[in-house]
Amino acid sequence: MLKIATELKDCYILEPDKYGDERGYFSPYFIQKNLDELGFKKVVQANRSKSAKGVLRGLHFQKNPKNQAKIVEVIKGSAIDVAVDLRVDSPTYRKYTTVKLTDKNNRQLFVPRGFAHGFVSLEDDTIFQYLVDNEYAPRLEAGILWNDSNLGINWEQIFSENGIKKPLLSEKDQFHPSIKENKVIFKREQEKFLITGYHGQLGYDLKRELIKSGIKEENILTPDKEHMDITNREMVMKTIETFKPDVIFHCAAWTAVDQAEEKKDMVYEINVAGTKNVTDASILVGAKIIYLSTDYVFDGTKKEAYVPEDKVNPKSVYGQTKYLGEEEVRKNKKHFIVRISWVFGINGQNFIKTMLRLSINHQEVNVVDDQVGSPTYTVDLSHLLINLAQTDSYGLYHATNEGFCSWAQLAEYIFEINNKNVKVNKVSTEEYLKLTGMKQANRPKNSVLDKRKIEEIGLERLPHWQDATQRYCEELKEENVILKRKKKI
Repeated sequence: MLKIATELKDCYILEPDKYGDERGYFSPYFIQKNLDELGFKKVVQANRSKSAKGVLRGLHFQKNPKNQAKIVEVIKGSAIDVAVDLRVDSPTYRKYTTVKLTDKNNRQLFVPRGFAHGFVSLEDDTIFQYLVDNEYAPRLEAGILWNDSNLGINWEQIFSENGIKKPLLSEKDQFHPSIKENKVIFKREQEKFLITGYHGQLGYDLKRELIKSGIKEENILTPDKEHMDITNREMVMKTIETFKPDVIFHCAAWTAVDQAEEKKDMVYEINVAGTKNVTDASILVGAKIIYLSTDYVFDGTKKEAYVPEDKVNPKSVYGQTKYLGEEEVRKNKKHFIVRISWVFGINGQNFIKTMLRLSINHQEVNVVDDQVGSPTYTVDLSHLLINLAQTDSYGLYHATNEGFCSWAQLAEYIFEINNKNVKVNKVSTEEYLKLTGMKQANRPKNSVLDKRKIEEIGLERLPHWQDATQRYCEELKEENVILKRKKKI
């Protein structure tokens, strides 16, 4: 496949090899290994459009996190293809290129992510084909006005040279904003991410999923307490100002709910003063901040799912300090506050690990049945947070896996899918405390969170909690196999 540079950085004309004789021809029009170096990871969707002469489509793009790279070609007829570089850090930002594509010249155009794209059909029944690396997301559709004078595309010349009197446009394409009015920001270079609380369940999986998504490890900073104690303002400011992250995932927090009641000052220092330090540093470097909050900001007395706009009423030191942390984070205009509940991940202790450990020596267990919530897998949550970070839809969100259950129902499901013959005695919170003699901080009996706001900004909800629990238990089994192998070595 021949690769020909265009006027735009990273945008190439592609000419696949073509072998033919009087019988016809053969051409390998898509070979993945040839495109890996371009950043085109895989074909997620293939689209075709049919257009009459003079139909003009564009200039289109999808917002993050569903921005698309495209490989486009004409398989019948001909068209003038147009690509515009919208990446603010690109040397060809706001510049464009035009390429003639026909069913005879065997040319394709590779359009990277961060570009607007369009074409005008030069013949009736022109069939245009797109291979894209991200699925279609209607809520994230956007565009630039096709004849924006700031771009300087010489449409008049294109029309006159090809016998087009007047372009045919959809109503939507007639009213896109100009490039100066466009508020969507794309970047050519990878963003830099800082994760506080990396050694926790969520922080650990956030780094893993960032790397899986293609982010280079050198663009991810996960400082531990020794290198960035969040209660040490000077240390926080110096670390964040030196690294200059684009996005901060603030996962570090005091999460020992019961112990928090006895150590209020220490919890305040971490959850409130520490969050203020991280927020102030994020403002200093212009970074987005994603703050992980909790269902404990609610008292748990509501009968329905809690929506983000519901009035908070935390009944524990943990819940109170996490809400005060929310108030600090709001001081950064580029903030996301994400309330979560019942989290489980591979790196750390959680309810699922506890139940599996108890199943070794117990034939029955007492588990609370009057607290209801949504178990949330840190791998699924990480995907959502990474996608959210690519948007500018700042504000307050709820994010958990779909569905809900009681702790007792979760325990029964854990034992069922792991083939553990353990009886679950369903008890009330009050009965559990009497049986164990424990003292506990107040826990909300209803921790069900409404996640519709996630869909409203074009992102997908997380899978059902049962599906997530099953995948997590498989991960635990695989992790145990790996650990056993390491011990043998």
